[in-house]
Amino acid sequence: MRVLIWFPVLLMVACGGAGTTTPPDTISPELVTPTPQTVLPTPVASVVPSETVAATLDAVERGRALFRNKGCIICHVNNQVEGQTGVLGPIGPNLTNYTNDPEFLRRWLADPPAVRPGTQMPNLRLSTAEIEDLIAFLNEPR
Repeated sequence: MRVLIWFPVLLMVACGGAGTTTPPDTISPELVTPTPQTVLPTPVASVVPSETVAATLDAVERGRALFRNKGCIICHVNNQVEGQTGVLGPIGPNLTNYTNDPEFLRRWLADPPAVRPGTQMPNLRLSTAEIEDLIAFLNEPR
């Protein structure tokens, strides 16, 4: 019974307090503290690819870090992210091999409840840049 009482509280805290005005960057510190897995690599001058490829790689890595830091790992499994994912179990779909149309993802990530009323995924109030980085990560060729 105690688990059932704490589960909604934990979910609200981890996802930024669905339905409140609490900004998502107030997620518990252990989820937003950079770890070696979330620190973006520093490119070495002799191996930096063309600017376009480098920008894409940077967006993918930023998206991977956002997936962890915004708390997506709480409800979603994604084997492309280091460490434990899907912490609370199968609440959201496994996103390891997930890809989708960028336009749909823009709408979904901007406001999930507007796209699918009743969804458990909260509006994380992501910026346009964060949404683009998450799309680059989710749609990264595997």
